[in-house]
Amino acid sequence: MVAIAYLGVLSSFALPEIPLDGWLAALAVRISDTASWQQLPYFVTAMVLVMVSRPGLDSRRRALEAIAIIVVLLVILAGNAELNESVIKPAFAIPRPNLVALADAGALGLGVDEFYALGDKQARRDFLAPQLALLTEPRLAPIVREHWAIETGYSFPSGHATASMTFATLMHAIGLRWATGWRRTLAMLLPIWAVAVVLTRPLLRVHTYLDVSVGAAVGIGLGVFGFAILHALLERRTVVDARGVLHG
Repeated sequence: MVAIAYLGVLSSFALPEIPLDGWLAALAVRISDTASWQQLPYFVTAMVLVMVSRPGLDSRRRALEAIAIIVVLLVILAGNAELNESVIKPAFAIPRPNLVALADAGALGLGVDEFYALGDKQARRDFLAPQLALLTEPRLAPIVREHWAIETGYSFPSGHATASMTFATLMHAIGLRWATGWRRTLAMLLPIWAVAVVLTRPLLRVHTYLDVSVGAAVGIGLGVFGFAILHALLERRTVVDARGVLHG
């Protein structure tokens, strides 16, 4: 399912431009935001509770699984986000496509390199927000304008693509390995959500096809890596507990 989902990610190169002042653009922002640091933790918590509430587990095993999944996800997601924003993106220093378009149209009042030289993200946000308020083309829905004003970092690779695919891949693997019934079905559907998040980024013109394709590939790799760690930890614990019962 994850491999099929990645084919959906690759289809982003063929996405048409959509009006940024309509309902579809507003929906794209809301879907995109589910992979943000403001909303993703709630999503993670809900899915962890779903997975560890499956029948047949004692309270000790439930607590162990919940803690292990949350810690692994937190370390991987937070670590990658910090590495991406502090090292990888500045190293490539590729500007966001919407900012390039605004600079080329003269809507920024300065070149894109000058914009990125203004300082940190907050300094760029403080400069960009008033410019977007005066923007007439392209026309932006208020929620899209707010989104553009916040997204002032570099473009490559997409952090949203990485975070959503990391989470979806890891939980998908957990569902296949340990869950049954509707819990497994829910875990199987997570890659579809991740693809939806990924596709919103070029639709909103804040990322390119290459940004999201690479970001999603990294996310899949991190998700597989995270599951390998979890599997080793939890399966080893199961064997140890079983030996303890036998010897007891």
